[in-house]
Amino acid sequence: MREISNIKYQISKCLKHFRFYIVILIFTFYILILPPTPVYAANPCTPDPKGGFNIGSCFGFGDITSLGQATSRLVIPVFSIAAAAVVIYFLLGAFKYLSSGGNKEAVAGARGMITHAIIGFLILMFAFLILQFLISSLFGITNFQLF
Repeated sequence: MREISNIKYQISKCLKHFRFYIVILIFTFYILILPPTPVYAANPCTPDPKGGFNIGSCFGFGDITSLGQATSRLVIPVFSIAAAAVVIYFLLGAFKYLSSGGNKEAVAGARGMITHAIIGFLILMFAFLILQFLISSLFGITNFQLF
């Protein structure tokens, strides 16, 4: 009885190895013998006369024509999300402070949250000022406004 179960175990073990080797063989055959055929399409990325590319037509971004324009469109949502996160974090810290009930550890944690929210707000303000004023004056960009 024990020999039969041992034989079954050995057969199942061999089948597992056999399946593994078959999968490796098929994968190797596919990679080495039948490489994927490249598909060549028309290239819509023709250079502009000014020397650049219109990424809207090259990569399907619609009316966005440059990387700078795409970045400019992302600045406002990023600042809005960051400002909302700072306000929510500040409110959570204030709620934690009010509901601490005199527990010194909870009060210290709430003060830390409020302090971090204020620091985040200051960093957000300085980043806004840097983008709004310094970049436009340093690089001579005219009509650069975030909001």
